[in-house]
Amino acid sequence: MSQTKIRDVALSHFASYGYEGASLSKIAEEVGIKKPTIYSHYKGKNDLFLTAVRYVFQLERRKVLSYFKMAQVKPLKEKLEGFFTMIEEGFNNSYTTKFLLRVSFFPPAALMDEVMTLANSFIDGLHRQLIKLMKYHQKQGEFAGIEIEEAALAYVTMVDGVLVELLFAGNHRFRKRVEAAFPIYWSGIHCMADKIKENRP
Repeated sequence: MSQTKIRDVALSHFASYGYEGASLSKIAEEVGIKKPTIYSHYKGKNDLFLTAVRYVFQLERRKVLSYFKMAQVKPLKEKLEGFFTMIEEGFNNSYTTKFLLRVSFFPPAALMDEVMTLANSFIDGLHRQLIKLMKYHQKQGEFAGIEIEEAALAYVTMVDGVLVELLFAGNHRFRKRVEAAFPIYWSGIHCMADKIKENRP
């Protein structure tokens, strides 16, 4: 119980103050233990931070899977558009989502390799989920002939790009980028599908 509570309190401190601003003494004080007790559960600040990061990526991965499962009966366009809304709402209302985005773009220099390994694994998982989703819709007659892996990767790239606006410039500019980029992406995918159909003997 103490280990989990330390992790959860540490996560809130890392989310609020960043890696550099978070203090093990303050974390211990909020948990209700002495600072040395933390070292009986974690090797130090780096270990505690990475534990919190791993936990957040697991939480957010479950949210993504849950979103696509709940949206299963919706048209693909609605699912993909709605994913941006899910991200935006998470950023505004969930400190775990906000922490995940911030640490993915601004990892502590000393832990960059470890954090980026986790972030890349998360992105690869999203890519795989999108491939599975798009293949399902392709079987229903959408995107005939389209390379699904490339279509999914293009979508992930677009998500990555607009997230920068959410972090740096806020909701309004994020939404403006989404409203500009997504229709072009969607039209482009369908244009490619139409051309493939036209070129078939």
